[in-house]
Amino acid sequence: MNGRQRNSIAVLCDFDGTITIGGVMDLLYKEFAGPPCWDLVQGWIRGEVTTPQELQGCFASMKATRGQMEALLDTVRIDPSFPEFVQFCRRQGYPLAILSDGLEWYIRYILGRHGILDLPIYANEIRFLPEGYQISTPWYDPLTPRRGVSKPSIIARYKNMGSKVVFVGDGLSDIEAVSVADQVYARDELLEYCQEKGIPAIGFADMGELIAKWKA
Repeated sequence: MNGRQRNSIAVLCDFDGTITIGGVMDLLYKEFAGPPCWDLVQGWIRGEVTTPQELQGCFASMKATRGQMEALLDTVRIDPSFPEFVQFCRRQGYPLAILSDGLEWYIRYILGRHGILDLPIYANEIRFLPEGYQISTPWYDPLTPRRGVSKPSIIARYKNMGSKVVFVGDGLSDIEAVSVADQVYARDELLEYCQEKGIPAIGFADMGELIAKWKA
């Protein structure tokens, strides 16, 4: 990405497994969810269960308080280079936002622990109520019926504003995004998917390597 394109570039980045070391939702499920959750997770992997169905079912099997969950979130590590990546994007004038099929609550909590407070976040939402948890999906679109957050729809918003969209991701919830983004940086399952489908994608190991590639 060169300087002449700078003002027209928007960077949209996945969260679980891309910014964090490992999946946050998986961690919450392993610690707090009951047995019905694992059937839903396997169904989601097979494409038989939607993200809203998985979230509703898995959280219905939980009894933990918000405080107990956030104590677990305190153990989540992020890519050590991500704060530098945020600053790099700001210096270059690239708008940076998080696109996640996870939950805005834990994304803001984890980023806040690292002093990252003002990034736009497109994610599913949760309310902690006395009688349990309420899940909502403000970024749902029938365009991607399996997801709570329609990443292609959000990418389209940025493109309609005149931005070239660079998407950064790692997993199965990102597969719809890669066909509509202008440029893709991928790793792990997402990189394998792109290679299998012949979708152009640039591999990367971590955010430090991503910064180095963009500076080159």
